[in-house]
Amino acid sequence: MKEYVEDLFKYIDIFEKNYSSFKTEAFFQTYNGIYTVFQTLREQRDKAVELDYYFLDRIREKPLSDSDLRQLTIQILITFFESEADTDGRSNQAYSHCRNQRKDKRDVTHFENQLLPLLFKEGSLKGNFRLHSFLLHEVARYINKFGKRLDVELTPEAFGALPEPMKFLELQRRRIELGTDLLKDRESLEFHLQRVDDFPKIAAKKRVYKQYLSEWGYLKKRDFWSKVKSSIGELFGKLGGAFSSSRYLRLILSQRRPAYLFYSLIIILFLVIAIGVPMFWSKYKAEKLEQFKERATQVQRGIGG
Repeated sequence: MKEYVEDLFKYIDIFEKNYSSFKTEAFFQTYNGIYTVFQTLREQRDKAVELDYYFLDRIREKPLSDSDLRQLTIQILITFFESEADTDGRSNQAYSHCRNQRKDKRDVTHFENQLLPLLFKEGSLKGNFRLHSFLLHEVARYINKFGKRLDVELTPEAFGALPEPMKFLELQRRRIELGTDLLKDRESLEFHLQRVDDFPKIAAKKRVYKQYLSEWGYLKKRDFWSKVKSSIGELFGKLGGAFSSSRYLRLILSQRRPAYLFYSLIIILFLVIAIGVPMFWSKYKAEKLEQFKERATQVQRGIGG
């Protein structure tokens, strides 16, 4: 297990000093490899104490504030370690050291008020979205398991009042607790937020928000023709509004740019008519000619018979 801990801190050092060499997947495997032994250490108390002091020695070597990855990883993992493995108060030295450096001593409060804003700070984790997503999942998983109960009946109004990072924590907690197909549930918060187009508004605020909502499938995908149809509908809606009032139409035409746009649209419309009508008429005549030939053939066969 000491080798896993050494590797974890090695990856954190690489992240801080030589990010181009940082291996995201290897970091995940090392983190998860350490976490998987926490439950077994509930019974193996001597090994738990030994690992606790080893964690403490490595943590003390550098300030937690050296990087966002160092602070997030250590605070989250050590808090899991204390909650999962420390059954008798003998293996909580590393946790106590980390806790003493917190502004908020309560775990969930610290996660929400300190770690979450750090995670969603502009440019955090050097823009590594997979790393970002992994750590958000760990924060949500900890709170679901050891923190406050998930409010399954959270209203859209209550959700809208949350700070943006808390909204994503809440959505992640719901995905862990309730599943990933919430958009199919017409009674769910997610279904309502998509129906009223709240997700695109949130996505527009920050790149990482859009990345999450896209990955979770919460943003409606519109194909090319649906976009064209929407644009044409909007255009004709505006034209209809303009023609509904002669005074408003004259006002529009008195302004240079709208006038250019209006006359350009008129020209395009007449070009479409000039090209489209002959094509339609030619196709129509061809169809009628074909029908006439078929009837003539039938008549000839009837006479011949």
